[in-house]
Amino acid sequence: MKLAIKKPKGVFWKTDLSFEDIQKRLQAGKITQEWLVCPQGYSVDAVLISEFLANRSIFKSNSNKKKEESKTKPKKKDLNVLLPCWALAYFPIIFLVGALFSIGDPFGGYYVFVFSGAALLLLIPAYAVIISILTVKRIKNRTNTTKITLFQLFPLIVWIFWLVFVLTFGGSPA
Repeated sequence: MKLAIKKPKGVFWKTDLSFEDIQKRLQAGKITQEWLVCPQGYSVDAVLISEFLANRSIFKSNSNKKKEESKTKPKKKDLNVLLPCWALAYFPIIFLVGALFSIGDPFGGYYVFVFSGAALLLLIPAYAVIISILTVKRIKNRTNTTKITLFQLFPLIVWIFWLVFVLTFGGSPA
């Protein structure tokens, strides 16, 4: 069983740990018994490491029930994963639309290029607000990880780069 740990008032979980990994970290003094531990993906079941060490089977009774549920229900992707994917899909769509518009009008691709930047003036703040709301929810649910946060920030960085590229007309000094 993969486990996750975090400081009592921490935000991010350290994931993909085994019981032996936790013991090694305790012995090395990297963590204390006041840290929280839970099965990976089940932060609502988090307990203190001291409780887990006293009773290693504390998670086993819940895991059988959850395994049965996961077999009957297909796992669907939530907005935390889909939103960055949709955000990154913006660019292939813009390039496709630009290519299609340039077929009939020689300036069609240029118009799409300019209007894609103008659209980002609205999309970037909206995306930033939405990922902020999602991050706050993950922090409250105690499910926030560094991986998902960076995954959500990556499209924002790409969008800002594209906006600068459009506003400077591709780096042109003109």
